[in-house]
Amino acid sequence: MTYHDHHLHPFGYATLVNGLELMSQPDMSSLLETIRDAAEASEGPVIGQRLNDEGLRELRLPTAADLDDVVSERPVLLYRYCGHIAVANSAALALAGVDTDTTDPPGGAFDRDTTGRPNGILRETAVQMVSSTLAPHTPAPSDPELIAALATLPDMGITSITGIISAGEAIWCGVGSEIDTLVRIAPDLPLDIDVLVITRSPAELASAKDKIDRAEGPIRWLGYKDFTDGSFGGHTAAMHEPFSDRPDTRGIERFDHAHVVEMGEASLQMGGAVAIHAIGDRANDKVLDVHEELIDHGANPAMLRVEHASILTPEAIERMARLGVTASVQPAFLASEEAWLEKRLGPDRIHRAYPFRTLLDAGVPLLGGSDSPVELPAPETGINAAVVRHGIAPDEALTREQAESLFAPPAA
Repeated sequence: MTYHDHHLHPFGYATLVNGLELMSQPDMSSLLETIRDAAEASEGPVIGQRLNDEGLRELRLPTAADLDDVVSERPVLLYRYCGHIAVANSAALALAGVDTDTTDPPGGAFDRDTTGRPNGILRETAVQMVSSTLAPHTPAPSDPELIAALATLPDMGITSITGIISAGEAIWCGVGSEIDTLVRIAPDLPLDIDVLVITRSPAELASAKDKIDRAEGPIRWLGYKDFTDGSFGGHTAAMHEPFSDRPDTRGIERFDHAHVVEMGEASLQMGGAVAIHAIGDRANDKVLDVHEELIDHGANPAMLRVEHASILTPEAIERMARLGVTASVQPAFLASEEAWLEKRLGPDRIHRAYPFRTLLDAGVPLLGGSDSPVELPAPETGINAAVVRHGIAPDEALTREQAESLFAPPAA
C-alpha cells in the first residue's frame, strides 16, 4: 500500500536525518554531554532537533546558562520537538542582539529570568529572531544529502507528500532558501511533492508559484500556508481557557485576520488552497472566521484547510461541517503526547482533543499527516494512533480502514 503524507516539512525532516536528534535524551546531564560532543565534532553553530523536555528527568527545558556550561564560544540553538519553542545559549543570543532591552516580537516571547534578561527559551516568532541570525553561519546540507534523506520516505511507503515550504526565512536553521533549494533539486526528487508555501506576502507567494510551475521534476504548487498559534507542548496553543498546568497563559496568538484573508484571497485567485495552522480551540475559531469570510466571498470550501484542528468546541465542529472545510490532522501526536497532554488540558478538556470520530461523523473531510520532523513520518505510527488513541479520548477512535484512508493519495 502506498501513502501520501498530507503535512510534512521536507527540509525539516532532512535536517533531522542529517543532523542532531535529541528526543531520546533521559536527563539534563545526558543532553548537555550530547551537545558538548556535537560541538567538538563539528564547526559553526550547533543546531539540535526534537528536544523533549517532557522526556527529561528534570521535566524542564534547559536554559542559556545550562548550555553555556558546555558550549560558550559558539552559538547553540535547540528546537523543541514541536518546532514552536527553541533554546539558545548566550553566544546565540548575543549574535542575534537579544538582551534585556529586547522587546518580545509580535506573536512571540522570550522567557526571562528574575532580572528581566532573556534566559534562552524562545517561543514562536522569537525563535526566528535568533535562527535567522544563525542561518548564514550554519552549513546547509548538500543537495545529495537532502535527496538521500527524502529517499527514505518511499522506503516507508510514502510515495507523495504535501510539503510545507517557506518562501521567506527558512523555518529550520541551516536550510537556506527553501523554495530555491526545492526547485534546484526537483529533477532528482524520489517522490511527488505538492507544495504549500509559507509567506506573508502576496507577491512572494506569486513568485514561489511561478518558480514551482516552471521547475522540472515532480513538484506542484498547492497553495498558501500560515500559522495562527503554537503547540500544546510549548504552552503556545491559543486556548479559550488557560492551560491547566500554566494558569497564567492562554497561549500565543500569531494572527492578523485581515492579512490572512488578503493572503487567502490571493492564493485562491491563483487557483491555490488556503491552509492555516490551528492547535488551540481559540485558534481554530479564528481560522474558521477566516474561512467563512472567504466562502462568503466565493471561495470553494474544498480549497480551505485547517491544519491540525487539535482541540475544538462542539460548536466549531458543527461549523466546520456546515462550511465544508477540511481538517488536516496528525494522529501521531496522540502517541507522543500521551504522557503529558492531560496535564496541559485538564480532565474537563482532554475528551475534546483530536476528535477524529466526531469530525468524521459530522461529515468533515479529513486528511492525515505526520508534521515531520515533529513526528517521525512512518504512516503506520499515525494509523495505529488513530485506532488505539493511546488513552486519549478513546471514544474518538477510528477503524483501521478509516485511519488508512487519512493517508490516501489525493485524487488526480
